[in-house]
Amino acid sequence: MIFRVERMRHWWTLLGEDDHADIVGFFGKFPPFMRLPVDRGLLEALASLWDPTHCCFSIGEVDLVPTMEEYAELLQLDRAFSETPVIPIRGPRSNRCLEKYLGFDYCSSTLARDFIAGKKGWKKFRINAFKIAFAGIFLFPTSAGRIDLGVIPIVFSEGRSIIPAILCETVRSLSHCRRQGEGVPMFCTQLLQLWFCSHLRHFYRLQTPYHFERHTVSQTVDIALPFTGNSRDWASYLLDLPLGEWSWKVTWGPAVWKPWTHCALFDGVPLPGVWGCTGYYPSLALRQFGGVQYPPRLGDLDAVTFDYIPSEDMWRLLSRVEVIWEGPPFGGRPTVRPGHITFFGVSLSSGVSLHCLREKASAARVESLRSTLHHNSVAVANVRRDLVAQRGNVSTLRTMNEFIREQLEISEDAKEQLEENLAEAREQLETEQAERTRVQDELDSLRSYTQALVDPATGRPQDIVALRRALDASEEALTSARTSMGVMRVQISVLQGDNGVLQSELDLVHDALESNASWLNQEGFPVVTSLHQINPGDGFFGY
Repeated sequence: MIFRVERMRHWWTLLGEDDHADIVGFFGKFPPFMRLPVDRGLLEALASLWDPTHCCFSIGEVDLVPTMEEYAELLQLDRAFSETPVIPIRGPRSNRCLEKYLGFDYCSSTLARDFIAGKKGWKKFRINAFKIAFAGIFLFPTSAGRIDLGVIPIVFSEGRSIIPAILCETVRSLSHCRRQGEGVPMFCTQLLQLWFCSHLRHFYRLQTPYHFERHTVSQTVDIALPFTGNSRDWASYLLDLPLGEWSWKVTWGPAVWKPWTHCALFDGVPLPGVWGCTGYYPSLALRQFGGVQYPPRLGDLDAVTFDYIPSEDMWRLLSRVEVIWEGPPFGGRPTVRPGHITFFGVSLSSGVSLHCLREKASAARVESLRSTLHHNSVAVANVRRDLVAQRGNVSTLRTMNEFIREQLEISEDAKEQLEENLAEAREQLETEQAERTRVQDELDSLRSYTQALVDPATGRPQDIVALRRALDASEEALTSARTSMGVMRVQISVLQGDNGVLQSELDLVHDALESNASWLNQEGFPVVTSLHQINPGDGFFGY
């Protein structure tokens, strides 16, 4: 999109003054729009604040409606906008219309430079191409990014106004995005942003009044936004904005406004566009012109809200819209001055008799009543379906209410249980505090008892002194016992040596007894006698 905008701006600089005058005479003073940056966060916030039922921006206590009069003044057309909108032509759309307005079936790449530069006598086609490109890129963009053929009959409908189509696609796109919760803006976002910002006091203070300066668009484009952020931040900012920070009237409006208030057949203004038809309630916008705002009769716009899907119903509805615009016209176009509204008559076209007008009005009124009855029947059926759905919702709400009550009772029981636990915890805390006091008292008593046990002579507790003395005595006894044990071990070693000698002698005697008993009689007896003399107090073998 930015690339195409830059190309359009460059294309505009290549056109001559005569071409500029021709294009500005139809679109108004639009060149500053091509350099206006669109704040995406503000645009998404405005879409979320759009009321598709009343076709207005509902922001707290502020209801703002984009109107044909304000859009026409904002574009600064040299003449007031035409009271006849562009009605789509009967028949399918075809690329053959490009041959009529551009002069060729296709554009060769070798001719592109000559076409833009204005050579080969293509001045008329060059202007037509720029008009189509500007309308398809800025005024009526598509989600696919292509220029729709539907803009061609609007651009080249001489004597008819383009303002209703611009406003129609703005209202249709905002309502679609609001109902679906998403979507691509298929309208002039620059014009909507500039119109909306002009109703902020921030811009009102910085703009030059209309009768002092005509370059309102150029001046407003250079004013920075008072806030930047995403869509949620913008929505919060606008909803929190005090009423004194809004400006109902714009600085670039005329001293006396002459807006539409209602149509002769219903309370609204039909707006035929490029891809469909809709309308808006001008009574909600009277405060923007210095008048008194009053609520409209809702539902009247349903009869003129439809998409352009070729069928008999579409052409019938378009014929009705054309009748509404062409005759009889609006019931009264008031002159609005600050504080009061006055009506004046609207002259009828010469050559049309009053009888014909009355017949057309009666037929249109009957058709309107039939359509209204049909839509009311549909609305009643929808209300009945909604009532059935609401009954189901009531049953669901009752079930949820019972569940909530049960949860509340459970919460009350839990609360009582918590209070009991809290009381028990408090009692336990008091018991622990008493136990702590008792332990502290016992500790103090133990400290006093310990201090009483200290021996004044040594500065040590008496029991420890006695224990040390007993330990010293035990160590002395242990040392004496160890010494006695050493002596006994020496004696045992000596006895063991003597025992070995005796054992050897005993072995010799035993061998001798076995070998020769006579030897025992001769030599053994003296040996035994000598052994007996060595140990006279022991037994035979010293036992």
